[in-house]
Amino acid sequence: MNKQRLILRTISALFIAGFISFFLAQNYFAFESRALVDRLFLVVVPAAAIFTCLLYLIPALETTLVGVSPFVRWFVFGWSIFSAGLFAFLSGLSFLSFLFFLILFTLTLIPSASSLQTLQEAGGRSRILGAWIFASIFSFFLTSFLDDFYTSAIELIILIILSQASFGIGGYFFMGRARRVAGERWFDAFIHFSLFALLISFILWSFNEGQVISIFPSNYFLLNQGTKKLFTFFTLLALPWQGWLHIKLKFSGFYNRLKQTKIYEYISANLAGLSLAFAFFTLYLVLASALNLPRFDVDDIYFDADHFNYRLRLTSDHWNDFYWRSVHPFIVLLLRPLVGLFAILLKGDALWGAYVLVALGGAACVYLVWMFIKSVTGNSVYASLISALLGLSASHLVFGSLLESYIFLAASLLLFFMLLLKDRPLPALVSASLITVGLTHSNFAQNVIALFTVKPNIKQMFKYGVTVMVFLVLLTLANNILYPDAHPFFFVPSSLQAEESNLYPLNQLRGQALIRAFFFHNIAAPDAILHTGEIPFVQFRFFKPEINKLSQYDLPLQNMTSWIWALLLLLGGSMFLLNFRKDVHLRLSLALIGCMGFNFLLHLRYGKELFLYTPNWTYALILLLGMAWRQFAGKRWFQLALLVFLFLLVWNNAALITTIFETLAVQV
Repeated sequence: MNKQRLILRTISALFIAGFISFFLAQNYFAFESRALVDRLFLVVVPAAAIFTCLLYLIPALETTLVGVSPFVRWFVFGWSIFSAGLFAFLSGLSFLSFLFFLILFTLTLIPSASSLQTLQEAGGRSRILGAWIFASIFSFFLTSFLDDFYTSAIELIILIILSQASFGIGGYFFMGRARRVAGERWFDAFIHFSLFALLISFILWSFNEGQVISIFPSNYFLLNQGTKKLFTFFTLLALPWQGWLHIKLKFSGFYNRLKQTKIYEYISANLAGLSLAFAFFTLYLVLASALNLPRFDVDDIYFDADHFNYRLRLTSDHWNDFYWRSVHPFIVLLLRPLVGLFAILLKGDALWGAYVLVALGGAACVYLVWMFIKSVTGNSVYASLISALLGLSASHLVFGSLLESYIFLAASLLLFFMLLLKDRPLPALVSASLITVGLTHSNFAQNVIALFTVKPNIKQMFKYGVTVMVFLVLLTLANNILYPDAHPFFFVPSSLQAEESNLYPLNQLRGQALIRAFFFHNIAAPDAILHTGEIPFVQFRFFKPEINKLSQYDLPLQNMTSWIWALLLLLGGSMFLLNFRKDVHLRLSLALIGCMGFNFLLHLRYGKELFLYTPNWTYALILLLGMAWRQFAGKRWFQLALLVFLFLLVWNNAALITTIFETLAVQV
C-alpha cells in the first residue's frame, strides 16, 4: 500500500512539475523563439526542481487533508476550482491556463485547511466570509486608487496582501459589531445602513456622471488593466488564508491585547463617526478630482473661489498670492507641508496630495460635528444624521472638494468648539485658534466670541489674546522666510487696502442674498447663475451683484426641499426659545449665534459672492440646530424625518453637481 502510494505521489509530482514548467516556459519565457535544445533544458531543469519540492510537499498536504472534516476538504477543492475558473474567465485565459491556476490554487490553499477546520468547530465561518467581503471591497478601492502611483508588480502584490490582511482584521471586528447592533438595536442599524447606502449611491452616481461626460479622471478609481489579474488572484486566495490569519491572531492573544489598547478603544467608541467621515472623504475626493482638473486654469469659475491660485501655491513652486492679500497670514505654512507629506505617500504627486488634503478637511468637519453632537446628546444615530446634514450641504459639497481655504477654516472652528465643549485647557484652545487665524485672520473673532461667551474671564481672555497674537506674528514671519513673499504682512497697514475692492453697497437685493446665504443656499442649492464673458469658462454663481442677479428655487424639487428645510429651521428656533432657561449648553448655543452674527455683520458689505464664505457659518448653524432638536434626538419618527430629508437634499444638490459637470464638459 505504501509502495503504491509512493508511486502515485511520484507520478502526480512528475505530471504537475512537468505541466507547470512547460506552461511557464510557453507563457512567460519565450519558449517558441528558442532553439530545440534550449527548449528542452528550459522545461526539464525547472521541472526537476519543482518535482523535488513536490516530493516533500505532497505528503505534508495529504496529512493536512486527512486531519480535517469532509466539508473543509470539499471547500478547499471547490474554492480552488471556482477561483481558477473565475480567474481564467475574467482574464480571458485558455483551458490550459485554467488547469495551471487550478493546480496553483489547490497547492496554495491546502495548507490553510487545518485553520479552516478550527474555524468550523468554533462556528465563525459566516463572520470570516463577511470580513473577506468587507476586505475585498475596501481593498479594491484602495488598490484602484494607488495603482496609478505604485505601478510595479512587487509593489502591487505587497499592497494587495497588506490591504487584504488589514481590512480583513478590521472587517472581522466590524462584522461582530454589526451583528451585535443589528440584534440589539435594529432601528439604529437600519438608520446607519440607509445613511451609508445613500452616501455610497451618491459616490457611485458622482463617479458615473463625471465619467459619462468625460470630465472625470476615472483611471484613478478603477483598477488598471495590469492590476486586475493580480488583484483577482490574491483576493480569491485571501478567503481561506484570512481564516488562518484570524485563528493565529485569536489564539496568540493578539486580539485580546488589541482590545486593551487606547487606539482600539477610541475606534470602537467612535466607529460610526469615523466610518461616516471616511465615506464623505471618498465622496469629496471623487468630486475634487473633477472640479480641480488642471485644464480649468483660471480662478472665479466656482462661486468666486481662487482654486487655481491655491492649486499653484500648494502643488508647485509658485506659492505667491496672485492677489497680494494679507488675510491668510501663514496658510502656506499650514497647508503646503501637509500636501508634501501626502505627495510622498503618492510617489511625488502633489496635485493628488492636495486633493486628498482638501477631502480630509471636509471629512474632518463631518467627524467633528459627529463628536460634538454625540457628546451633547449621547445618541450616535442622531449624531450621524446631523453630521451627514453638514456633509451633504451645498456649502460643504462644494468647498469640501475645491482647492480653497474655507473647508480648513470650518474644520478649525469646529475643533475650537469641540475643545470648548470638552473644557480643554488654554494651550489647546490657543493651538486651535492659531490654525484659524493662520488661515484667515478675521475669523479669529469667532474664537474670541466663543471663548468669552462660554468662559467670560477677562484675565483669561487677555492671556489668550496676547498668546495668539504673539505666535501669529512669529508664524507669519516664519511663513515668509520659508516661502518668500508668499503674503504681504497683515500687520503692515498698507496691506489692508487690497480688501477695499471687496466692499459692496448694502441694498435690498444684497439683504435677500444674505438671508438666503446664511439659512438656505448653504444647505439646499438653488439654480446656479451661469455667467459668461469675464473668463474663458462659464462662471457659477448664486449671487451676482454686478448684474443684480440672485439665484432662485425654480424647480419643484428645489421648492419642496427649501420649504421642508424652512420648517426644520422653524422647529429648531422654536425649541431653542422654549428650552432657553433650562438649556445646559446655553452658553455654547449663544456662542454659535454670536459667531453667526459676526459673519452676518461682516458680510453686510464685504464679499461679492456670499456663498463663497458659507463654510464660515454653516458649521455653526448645523451645531445650533443639532442642539436645539436634541429633545427629539432619540425619537424614531424624527430620525426617519431627518433621513428622508437627507435623501431629498442629496437629490436636490446633485442637480447642482450635474449642472457644473455638464457645463464644464462642453468647454473642454
